[in-house]
Amino acid sequence: MPKKEYDMNRVEHPEELIIVVAGANGKTGQLVCKSLLSRARAAGQSLLVRGLVRAGKGDRNASNTGNAGEQRLIIETVDFASSDDLRRVCAGAHAVVSTLQGLDEVLVNVQSRLLQAAIHGGVRRFIPSDYSIDFTMLPRGTNRNFEIRLSFHNEARRIIKETESSIQFTTIFQGAYTELLSSSRVLLDFGQRRVIYFGSPDTRMDFTTWADTAEYTAAVALDASSTPFKLCIAGARLTPREVQQLARRVTGTDFALKRMASVNGLRLLIKLMRFIKPGKSEAMPGWVGMQYALGQSLGVIPGRLDNDRYPDIRWHGPEDVIRRAFEDAAK
Repeated sequence: MPKKEYDMNRVEHPEELIIVVAGANGKTGQLVCKSLLSRARAAGQSLLVRGLVRAGKGDRNASNTGNAGEQRLIIETVDFASSDDLRRVCAGAHAVVSTLQGLDEVLVNVQSRLLQAAIHGGVRRFIPSDYSIDFTMLPRGTNRNFEIRLSFHNEARRIIKETESSIQFTTIFQGAYTELLSSSRVLLDFGQRRVIYFGSPDTRMDFTTWADTAEYTAAVALDASSTPFKLCIAGARLTPREVQQLARRVTGTDFALKRMASVNGLRLLIKLMRFIKPGKSEAMPGWVGMQYALGQSLGVIPGRLDNDRYPDIRWHGPEDVIRRAFEDAAK
C-alpha cells in the first residue's frame, strides 16, 4: 500500500483545520474539546472539532460552538465497530485524539480501527488514550491495564509498518491526575489526617491536573511541527514526604506519614486480592487499583519533562485540590 501523506486540501473549508476527538462525552474528552476550541480561538485558527460518541450518547451533527470558518464543535454519533463509519469521520482530519476508556475491546480493537481509519484519511497525528505514568518504563506485568495499552502500542506499530504510513503516533504521559489526591485513597487520607504510602517516603511521583492534561493534549493535536513517540509532562513532582509537608502548609494541620507496606508486600497483597476477587470483566477491580499504587511506588519516572514544549501553558500544582478536599472533609 502506498504511503499516505497528510493533505490539508481535504478539509471541508480550505483553511479550516479538523481535529477528531473520540470519546468526546467523557471527562477527558470534553476538556480536550474545550481546550482545542480555546487555543484555536486565541490563535485565530479556523477549527472544526469532531467529537465522536457512541450511538445513544449524542446527536449526529449537533453543533454547539461557532459557525463555518470559525471555531466549532460538532458531535458525531458513530459506530465504533464500523471501519466505514470511522473512515467517514476521520476524513481530512489533521489529528485524531482518543480519550476512549475500557478494556481490550476498546483500547486495542476499537483504537486499532480508529488508527486504520486515520491512516486511510491521511491524518497527520494520532494520540492514543494513555494519559498515565510512563508504563513503557515499568517491568512487564506491573499493571493489567497498562499491559492492554502496551498491546495496542504493538498493534499500532504493526499497522503503521504494514501501511507504510507517515502518521505520527504520539502518546502523552502525565503521571497521575492531581485530582486523585482529593479522593482520600491516593496518598492523602483526610479523615485520618495522614499520608499513606508503600515503599519509601522519598519516592518521586508525577501529578498533573485534568485541565492541564487536556490543554497539553490540545496543543499536541494542533501542533504544525513533528511530534515524537511520547511526551512526558507533570504539573508537580512530589514524594510522600513532600506531600506531607505541602498538606501541612496548605491546611495548617499536621499529617502523619504512614507506611502501609513494602513494595514486595504490596505485590503479595495484589496477588491475594486477584485470587480472591479477580473481576476480569471490570475496568478497575480492587487489585488493579492497587497495581496503580505499585507503579507509582516503584519510582520509575521520566528523566526529563516536556512541559516547556508549549510555553503558554501555565501549570497548576496540587495546593487548591488539597485545600478544597480538606475543607470538604471537615464539613
